[in-house]
Amino acid sequence: MEYKVLVLEDNELLLETYEDFLSVHNCKVSLASSVEAAYELCFKQSFDIYLLDVKLPTSSGFEFLKLLRDSGDTTPAIFITSFSGKNSLKEGFISGADDYIKKPFDLEELWLRIKANIGRNRGNNDKVIYINDDFTLNIDRKNLIHKGREIVINLKDFELLHLFLTNRSQVVTKEMIEDKLWGTSEKANSGSIRVYVNNLKKILGKESITNIRSIGYRLEI
Repeated sequence: MEYKVLVLEDNELLLETYEDFLSVHNCKVSLASSVEAAYELCFKQSFDIYLLDVKLPTSSGFEFLKLLRDSGDTTPAIFITSFSGKNSLKEGFISGADDYIKKPFDLEELWLRIKANIGRNRGNNDKVIYINDDFTLNIDRKNLIHKGREIVINLKDFELLHLFLTNRSQVVTKEMIEDKLWGTSEKANSGSIRVYVNNLKKILGKESITNIRSIGYRLEI
């Protein structure tokens, strides 16, 4: 899914960092180093989220967002700033911010906040299966979340884990796995099953899945 992101920041090096990082995550990034340039971009197109610096050459990010909110713009906005005082935090939320990150910050944390804020704005109703305190499986997005961070897994690993979770504490036979992963259109391979099981063990822990000899496997978490 492509997100359209507007970044308002007067530090050219940081602008390049945002663009490089967000482009890797399939975002279409529009950059502005001044409030005037950001206004012009907003008039031309809509965005999924705004990433806003506070201290800018001719105005402030607070004033920029307040004007947008007064015009009826409800696009999620995250302030990213070196200001750490409570008054600054309060002013940011009064101006209409959805989130606030202090510099320096972790880019992966920023990405998680971007997805969370866009999801809330869109009314995210993804179906999620709880695995344990550390892991959840997002059925709609077909990804695995570990302590808030997305883990990239291939489709067959996802399908196998989903099968284990829907048959929790029960033995999942090799035949069930073959039907789930290959159906009738592909030839199943017992060696491949072991590979996918081991992939999940590397992520969830080696004791997470038990091999029931000659029958199948059972999820233990």
